[in-house]
Amino acid sequence: MGKTFDKAGTSLLFLLLCFLFFFHVTKSPFVSTVAAFLLLATLLLFLRLIRPRSPKDLLSKRNFIRYVLLNGNGVLKATVENSLSDKAEADSVGEHTLLSYGDKKILVYYAYKFGSLSEEDVAKSFRIAKKCGAEKIYALTNHLDRKAMAVAEYIPQSFSVINATTLYKFLLKKGLIPKKEALRRKSGKAFDFLKTVLKSENAKYYVWAGLTTALLALFTPITTYYVAFAFLNLALAVATIFLSERGDGENGLFRE
Repeated sequence: MGKTFDKAGTSLLFLLLCFLFFFHVTKSPFVSTVAAFLLLATLLLFLRLIRPRSPKDLLSKRNFIRYVLLNGNGVLKATVENSLSDKAEADSVGEHTLLSYGDKKILVYYAYKFGSLSEEDVAKSFRIAKKCGAEKIYALTNHLDRKAMAVAEYIPQSFSVINATTLYKFLLKKGLIPKKEALRRKSGKAFDFLKTVLKSENAKYYVWAGLTTALLALFTPITTYYVAFAFLNLALAVATIFLSERGDGENGLFRE
């Protein structure tokens, strides 16, 4: 969320500066606005063209993150150690990695999870690094809570965060990004959507929506519109009740 806000804010600032520049030259608000938007669109298109893209047969960055989150940091640990095997000696420290470059030691702390790198993660990495004698800590994470960086100011080790984009590009160059087959989405998206719409729990909402829409039909001049939608909600409620009773226990252990 914070990264999206930063990008939106940067684009807005660029757009405003372009508008002010063109307005200073043309004295026309309309021309300045159009020129500013065109320049921004051209710049975004150029950045999109030069931005490196993942090969079509490999996981995208977003799906790579999902792959790690689903399979756990152990998969990421094995991949990272494989990618650095030619540069340093890697030793396992529990769920994390201690890299040795001559007399220097670096702790690689894996924190991919459905949440942010927290203050507690910084504290844990500090305790591990202190025990192992590591001088630096590299935290690999898919999301960062900026409060964690405030805690990092109080530990003696150098603390750096390696974001998902940097890690993905590095592993892509090393040829260590998994194939697309490693993470596939279930087929039948339309059917799954229909099952969600017709869940038994939704019947009460359709009934309530139908009642309120039918009541509105009594007090508005566009009666046909509200009556039609009231019947639609009624049909959804009936379909939901019927299908839920018919398929009750279909995926359960104890179906008669």
